[in-house]
Amino acid sequence: MISRIALLIALASVAVSSSCLAQSGGASLHGWVAFEGVAYVDKQPRAKVQLRHDPPESSTVYITETDEHGFFNFSHTSLGRFNLSITAEGFRPYSADVYISSDFAGNWAVELRARKTTVP
Repeated sequence: MISRIALLIALASVAVSSSCLAQSGGASLHGWVAFEGVAYVDKQPRAKVQLRHDPPESSTVYITETDEHGFFNFSHTSLGRFNLSITAEGFRPYSADVYISSDFAGNWAVELRARKTTVP
């Protein structure tokens, strides 16, 4: 009898926690930026990471910077279409369109290419 009660309590708690997670409206985007010509074991350059809500005239913009290992994190974003842009000194900029839906937890990995220097 006690094992049935324990089972019912366990099932009820799973059902409640599942319904709490459904369509919470929260979203997150995490990522890693690699840099052409820089070994992963070396200290990584810093990159500016920007997530701008589309349409461009929207004022919703999330901005962060990569850490010393190249990781970035937007722990809570709104939903919808965004433009993800990543820039770092000495490297070509990166840009991509991203759609973030409810309960989205995405991972993004990018390698920034070194900017070609021209000799006059």
